[in-house]
Amino acid sequence: MSGTMHAVCGHRRGGPEELVYELAPRPVPGPGEVLVEVRAASVTTGELGWDATWTDSFDGSGGPRLPIVPSKEVSGVVAGLGEGVTDFAPGDEVYGLIPFTRDGAAAEYVAVPAAVLAAKPRSLDHERTAALPLAGLTAWQGLAAHAGVAPGQRVLVHGGAGGVGSFVVQVAAALGAEVTATAAARDADFVRGLGAETVIDYTGRRFEDEVKDADVVFDTVGGDTLDRSWRVLRPGGVLVGIVARPYRRPGWTPAVCSSSWSPTVPVWTS
Repeated sequence: MSGTMHAVCGHRRGGPEELVYELAPRPVPGPGEVLVEVRAASVTTGELGWDATWTDSFDGSGGPRLPIVPSKEVSGVVAGLGEGVTDFAPGDEVYGLIPFTRDGAAAEYVAVPAAVLAAKPRSLDHERTAALPLAGLTAWQGLAAHAGVAPGQRVLVHGGAGGVGSFVVQVAAALGAEVTATAAARDADFVRGLGAETVIDYTGRRFEDEVKDADVVFDTVGGDTLDRSWRVLRPGGVLVGIVARPYRRPGWTPAVCSSSWSPTVPVWTS
């Protein structure tokens, strides 16, 4: 398949003011890739400030990759298959997180490695599905891959009603943890519905007065909330931070992990 498509492109590094809607070459899927007809795309906060958005490396040391197409989260329909792809067929509804050093989904079509795609949930429309990949994978990475949450453990989630926090609450509960979350009072019922057993209104209560010996703290807030979280961890507990890197505390050893599909998730253990 060849030809052109409409896309949102950036021809020089900058913010939204540098983006233009224009005709662009329609991608052709290479070996191991899937051509997705985009039905919905999601832009991550700060994406246009990432080195990976504009270059072929995460730290900016690689060469420029211009023009770029933003939006790394995609939901759509398979329109074509590259050589060697057997897990999908044309017409399949799929979603996924596009590697950050590749063009994104703010276009009619995008070529995506088959390995980062999955079948779209049948219970969700494309718009909601496109909001899943980064937040959902960040929650899973922090809880399962890094913290190793097990049934019966006590997990404190800061920002339980937020974009990532709402997924963290659900994943932690699904893993069998006893979940406590901080949230505004207006969001308490929503967060309980996600699986939190206890919701602490951070506007009027201090979580460290109510939580002790947590096995895991997952922080999505940063600042003073992150600093105070050390007080509620049990010896050997794990602090996961996605907003700011937890600073070194006496007796604590860092285990910082990252992957090709998610921003670095700092994980500190005793």
